[in-house]
Amino acid sequence: MSEIKENQLTETVENPVQEEVSEETYQLTVKLPGNGGDIKIITSPREAIQDIKQSIMESPDTCANSCFYLSYKGKRINDYLELGEVEEITANSELELVEDKYTERDVRLHINRLRDLLAGPYKPNPNTVGIDPAISLLTAITGDVDEDIIEDADKKMDELFSDEPIPEHAYTNVDINERSKLSQLYPQSFQRIAPECIKSLALSGWNPVPHRQKLKGDLMYLAVTILEGEILHITANAQGFFVNNSSNNKFDPSPSATKRASAHSLITLLQKVSPLFATNFQKLQEFITHHHMLEVLPVNTYYPNHPWAVQPPAVLFDPSRPSETFLNSGSDAVESLRDWNDEIQSHRELPKSVLQERVLRERLITKVQAEFTEAAVRGAMAIVNGSVIPLNPIEPEESHMYVYNNIFFSKGNDGRGTFETLGADEAAHVATGKDLEGVKILNSIDPEGLYTLASVIVDYRGQRIIAQSIVPGIFRRQNETSIIYGSVDNGVQIATDESFHKSIGSEIAKSLHLAEHTVLDENEKETKLYTSQETKGLLGADGRRYMLDLYRLNPVDILFQESECIEKDGKPAYPHKMTLLRPELMSLFWEHKFRQWLKVKSEALKKEAKPVEEADEKKEGKAEENMNEKAVETQEEMKIDVNEFQLTFNTDVFTSAKIPEGQAKADEETIRDASKFLSEEIIPSLVLDFASYSISPLDGAALTSAMHRRGINMRYLGRLAELIALSKDKRIEHVHELAVREMIVRVCKRLLRNLLSQCSLEESSLCISHFLNCLLGESFNPKPSPVLPADTNRNDFEWSRLTPAILKSTIEEQVLLRFRYKLENNAIENLKFIPTLREICIRTGIQINARDYRINAYTTEELAVFAAEDAAIQANADRKKKESSQHNRGKKSKKHNADDIKRPTRRMTTFIPEDIFNIMPTIKQASSRSVFAEETFEAGKMSIAQGHKQLGLELLLESLALHEQTYGFLHPETSKCYATLAMIYHHSEDRESALDLQRKAVISAERTCGIDHSETIHHYLNLGLFEHSAGRSKLALRYVQHALYYWDLLFGPGHPDSATADNNAGVMLQSLRDYPISTKFFERACATQENVLGKDHVITATGYHVLAKAYTLEGNFPKALAAERIAYGVFDKKLGPEDSRTKDSDMWLKELTTNAVLIAQKAREEQTSTIQPAPAVSNVGIPSKAPEVVQGELPIEQVMKFINGDATSSNARKGKKKSQKKHK
Repeated sequence: MSEIKENQLTETVENPVQEEVSEETYQLTVKLPGNGGDIKIITSPREAIQDIKQSIMESPDTCANSCFYLSYKGKRINDYLELGEVEEITANSELELVEDKYTERDVRLHINRLRDLLAGPYKPNPNTVGIDPAISLLTAITGDVDEDIIEDADKKMDELFSDEPIPEHAYTNVDINERSKLSQLYPQSFQRIAPECIKSLALSGWNPVPHRQKLKGDLMYLAVTILEGEILHITANAQGFFVNNSSNNKFDPSPSATKRASAHSLITLLQKVSPLFATNFQKLQEFITHHHMLEVLPVNTYYPNHPWAVQPPAVLFDPSRPSETFLNSGSDAVESLRDWNDEIQSHRELPKSVLQERVLRERLITKVQAEFTEAAVRGAMAIVNGSVIPLNPIEPEESHMYVYNNIFFSKGNDGRGTFETLGADEAAHVATGKDLEGVKILNSIDPEGLYTLASVIVDYRGQRIIAQSIVPGIFRRQNETSIIYGSVDNGVQIATDESFHKSIGSEIAKSLHLAEHTVLDENEKETKLYTSQETKGLLGADGRRYMLDLYRLNPVDILFQESECIEKDGKPAYPHKMTLLRPELMSLFWEHKFRQWLKVKSEALKKEAKPVEEADEKKEGKAEENMNEKAVETQEEMKIDVNEFQLTFNTDVFTSAKIPEGQAKADEETIRDASKFLSEEIIPSLVLDFASYSISPLDGAALTSAMHRRGINMRYLGRLAELIALSKDKRIEHVHELAVREMIVRVCKRLLRNLLSQCSLEESSLCISHFLNCLLGESFNPKPSPVLPADTNRNDFEWSRLTPAILKSTIEEQVLLRFRYKLENNAIENLKFIPTLREICIRTGIQINARDYRINAYTTEELAVFAAEDAAIQANADRKKKESSQHNRGKKSKKHNADDIKRPTRRMTTFIPEDIFNIMPTIKQASSRSVFAEETFEAGKMSIAQGHKQLGLELLLESLALHEQTYGFLHPETSKCYATLAMIYHHSEDRESALDLQRKAVISAERTCGIDHSETIHHYLNLGLFEHSAGRSKLALRYVQHALYYWDLLFGPGHPDSATADNNAGVMLQSLRDYPISTKFFERACATQENVLGKDHVITATGYHVLAKAYTLEGNFPKALAAERIAYGVFDKKLGPEDSRTKDSDMWLKELTTNAVLIAQKAREEQTSTIQPAPAVSNVGIPSKAPEVVQGELPIEQVMKFINGDATSSNARKGKKKSQKKHK
């Protein structure tokens, strides 16, 4: 099976690669207007003139130009041509940049361009959905680089033993065991706000331009307040910009006599009239260019990430911000609503026969879907906030439907009673997610002639809103039936259409292995379907065939439903019956059955062939030719036709659909086997994968992703936790902790969502802070009091009645209900504070203040200090009051209120409402996938794994180009591609390429996945590794420190993978000759390995061997000897004396023992020669290295103990420290 797949993949990849013709590179010279000189542009003949103009606008030297055209030999070049289509153009031609006349649209674009520049790379804007969208911290962490890249050949070992002082680095004077603080989430050097160039830029109140002035070329009026404090009224004219004579009180559009300034560009004009603007604009350009290109680019093809913890946002005054809609779209913006459905379906109908067509098609689909998602999110927020009137206002609120911005919105509950027998709102909530999953599956199959709607699920303030593009004619065709496939009334009437049925069978049914099955309607009429009867086929008014309600593309998980959807063993019934299997599982099950069939078939053919061979051997006198013929026949018989294997899945079994009895039995058995395959094989195999460290999740999102990739639903989290607990394997204790936390977080998300759905927007922060206090702040305040709105009491709201005890009890009940798992009594108390807070905020869309939250109660000493402070303040207040009363005796005295005295604010709870900065929507989208780009990527990785390095590299480079063209630079898939290629270049020792690609991987992951996402952390660790290999260890340590800081936030200490990161940091510090701090990292890595794997494991022994070398470099020979003894003991026992690691350890052990004897002799000599022995200084050599002077003090008795192997006391102390750490 794998060979067949690989061959098919290689064929599909190789053909399009051949289409890529190596193109000539054009180096054009663009002559600038006036005496501006010229600029060089490197491009290709396939690049559009429009794209070349855009690159000129984004260049720092020519950013002032936005309204111009390019000319060649005096002729204007059409913007919509490709460069190669321009007549007589050559690779080294000279073009001329010609300033063009403005139109109103050009003026708006020019102003927007200036506003974008002035906002800087991060563009803080209250109009965005969240605070700090798509930020990157790479530039801030990198800082000033004072190291050069060093080739391997130039690296010198002598530097390790240099007498030069240790250079200052990221860990200088830092306690490496100090826990990460939330207040340090952002580096101190991170700068959001760009240098200020003007105080404000606004559209003048004299707009729109009067008719008389339009005839003079006036297009718009602006009011600019420059840093000098002066307000300039500026006219945007067809010829350019100039300062006019108007003021806020007088309209005079004529050019100013005092400010005789005009320019084609507004930027140039402001540089002329404001010296401070000219100076600061230069600083602004330097600030922008200091950032990496990908940090400045907007995220256009993916929903940007927003951090869960943010610093208090700076609110900047910008009077032009309310005019953004006009500046972006003009005065007719309201009338220019987009037809989302037609745009998306038109893009899907684009040709895809050759590579360039496929790339263009996929890029357009990706872009329009990202824009649809953004519009859907804003629409859903407006609906939840009550700004949109429903189409059916008379019906109950849960049944309301909306149309906003040409998008259809509905609520994710059972407003129509469709799922009443399956769990009502609970089932409907699941069905919306499964429907979106179905859309995603069909989009990846990309069937010919069948269409899906653009779909997004938005969860905001406790409500689930489903956004879909509108099917043409859906609101006008209520009298005639447009459903031509499936049933709208749960099987009472079932429609079918021959062409629809054929289209589904040709691609969708084949890809998903769907069975063609018969269903019966109310009148026992038979109808053949491939999909479930609940999946509908609709014929739109545009003639396109749409597939809707795709939540049953996969069959029921019948074993779970039979065992858990009933009350038993003290567990309540599972809340709904929409328990479906995942598509990944069905694919794995099909492959599993196919391998079994292949094995049986090949064994059967071998058995058939054997008697024939034996009979042939008995026959004598046969010619050799006949024997050869028989052999050929046997080989032909051994060939297996894979098309003989038939396994399909009927998604209507175990549902309310009526199926003929004979057919149902066989289909039910298949689905039952799939359900059994999940519970008996897939889930236990995942536990084994965790134990072997082939998967090692860092947070809940990584655990969820690992389970979904193997087709395991999240309802099996409890089962997973139970299996891990039964194994009693210390190697996977961290996964058990993650699984328990994930169950609690998911339950908290549901509870908080239900509470928020009953709150108004202004009550939300009160509800969230009280909920978090009850969950995470009980240690600080066991009885937190909620902050209530004015004129209300605690009984008015459900959320305010919560207490830590009630919440704990509710969580335990819900975990048992939803995950079939009984939490231990102290499970909630044992939650790690920051990781749990982070997960809850991310899942519910909360942005919280990035500060250090107190979780422990005030100590007696602190309370005493507070009492003393309060007493002093009160005494001071009393004294002032007395003085005031004496001074004003006999006079009309002013009232003195005791509340006027400023008292220190002390928190009585962990969280307060002011800590909640924002509530954002969380989204699920059916994002499109470039199947071809991903197939090329997998083929490249496969080729490298098989040793075909050059072919693999070419395929990966081709895949990267496809990813960039389809998804853009800023996308999680592109980020993975960057990282994979960077690692290959790193192993090939192409340092520059590896570093460049890894930086791009970091930025892309930060801006789309999140600054503290597990992928981003791994990218930073690898970037540190690459920088160290390139000889820039100080910079490498900055990246590693940043990654380990976030690692501690996500998980805390003790994760098995953290030992690798600690070892890498130790090696980097050794290269900087900071041996004491490097040793601390090796000690921590060793402690982690010993805690997880045990002392007798070979990996732990390797850690001790490395630690012994670290102690040696530090000059601590007794500890080095003790560590090497442990390592040698394990190597000798586990690997045997002949293993290279045992021999290496034995050599080090002998050298260290010799050194210990030399130290002992030196100490004895000094003891006999002096009455009071001085600290011993011994010239002792490091094994296989040049000798160095080491200072140390070691009594003779201790040396003898080490030589004789009696190091028990040292080990006992070490063990005691470890046990204390573990206890903590």
